[in-house]
Amino acid sequence: MGLATLDIVIVLAYLAGIFVLAQWVSREKAGHDKSAEDYFLASKSLPWWAIGASLIAAN
Repeated sequence: MGLATLDIVIVLAYLAGIFVLAQWVSREKAGHDKSAEDYFLASKSLPWWAIGASLIAAN
């Protein structure tokens, strides 16, 4: 019992879509240097509710 051709095509299309979306989202902004501080602090751009939700979810 194996996967049908259509199933394989759907899985590959999904993986390709996720890859393209990840590349689009992670594009570098022009003139913006990436650093560890930007990574860990999200460039200090997170709203208070997102930080609070993260704290509640992590505990």
